[in-house]
Amino acid sequence: MSPIRIMVILPLIGVKKLMSDTEINPLATSVAALIAEDGYSWNEAKSKILQENSSLSFNALPKNDDIASALREHYAIYDPQGHRERLLEMRKTALIVMTELERFRPLLTKGVLNGCADKFSDIYLYLESEDVKAVEIFLLDMNLDIEVSESSEAQKTTSAEEIVFEAPQRRDGYFRAHDIPLLVRATVFERYPHFSRKRKKKPDQWQIEAETMEIATIDELKELINLTENS
Repeated sequence: MSPIRIMVILPLIGVKKLMSDTEINPLATSVAALIAEDGYSWNEAKSKILQENSSLSFNALPKNDDIASALREHYAIYDPQGHRERLLEMRKTALIVMTELERFRPLLTKGVLNGCADKFSDIYLYLESEDVKAVEIFLLDMNLDIEVSESSEAQKTTSAEEIVFEAPQRRDGYFRAHDIPLLVRATVFERYPHFSRKRKKKPDQWQIEAETMEIATIDELKELINLTENS
């Protein structure tokens, strides 16, 4: 029987007091539960918390880093082995995709890298190509169905578009067995903006240091897979 999950949404005053006393953000825990258990997107989960607690303002919502940490905690409590296996499968799938796209200098980012991704998550990549259409053509030549849109990560100094496509599934993997599509969301830049190569912060208690990078190259992802597969 699956463990019973109780989600408590506290008034803002109680939230501030609890955060002060324990340094734990209960709102991040609530947002994480909606994402992990019910498949909400991060924005949908935040909106639901706001709808269910009218005393909260948007500024009172937890930061993304806090939500990511709460997600890692959630998986560590409720399904540590299952999450470890699914995350490893997602990383190996990301490596396959990145290797195929090596000419576009792929970088892995977000949840699959930092360890907060699971079965409802997508694989997020950055790609670089002076001719953005070249990436589309390359993927179409691989007989992939793609969806293209303007990326929210476009900056004044460089344009970007997002290409979404379905990743290959391992024959003996979780996603094929449960008929869950695993999507890749690739942001294609004409030239990469500056990415910090430094660790953003110390790893939380559910991370290793290699999972705190903002981005990872193919070689860095290989190293991460080796570290987590053999741990």
